[in-house]
Amino acid sequence: MALGISIRIIIDYISKKKGVEGLKKFFDEVNAKSIIFTRESDINPRENYPGYYLARSLNAAYAVLGKEGMEDLGRYFGERMNVSFRGLLGRCSPKTCVQNIVFHMRKYLPILHTGYRTISRRVYWLIVSKIPENQISFVNGIMSYLFEKHGGVRDVQKTIGKNKIEYTIKL
Repeated sequence: MALGISIRIIIDYISKKKGVEGLKKFFDEVNAKSIIFTRESDINPRENYPGYYLARSLNAAYAVLGKEGMEDLGRYFGERMNVSFRGLLGRCSPKTCVQNIVFHMRKYLPILHTGYRTISRRVYWLIVSKIPENQISFVNGIMSYLFEKHGGVRDVQKTIGKNKIEYTIKL
C-alpha cells in the first residue's frame, strides 16, 4: 500500500514545474488505462492506496518531465521524506542512519525493494531494486539528496544494473 502523501508530492512538483498544462497531461497519462483519480483533491495524504496508483503516477511523471526532470523530482521527493539523521545526543550511528534511509524508502516508495548489508562498521551496501528503467534517475535523485543531507558520507560508489541501483557507502 502506497501513502497518499507520496502521490501528492509528485503532483505538487509537476504543478510547480509544468503548470496547468503539465498537470492535465499528467492526469491524462495516469488515467489512460482506467480512471484512478481526476483531481489532486481526490488523493488524501493520510490514506493508503494500492501500489499501482504510485507506479502509474511515476510513469506519468516521466511522460511529463522526461529523464532530467525525474532526477529533480527525486531530489524534491527526498526533501519531503522527513528523514532525520539526528538522535538525542547528536548524529546517529552509521548503522542507524542507513536503517533510517531504508525505512523511509520502504515507507514512501513501497513498490521498490530496498535493503542493506553491513560490510564493516562504517561501510554499508545499500540496494534499491525492482526499479523500472525510466525511474532510475528518480531514485538516484532521492539517494543523492539523502547522502548530501547526512553530511557524513565520505564516499559513495554507485553501480547501476538492470532494474537496480547498488550503493556502497562509506560513513
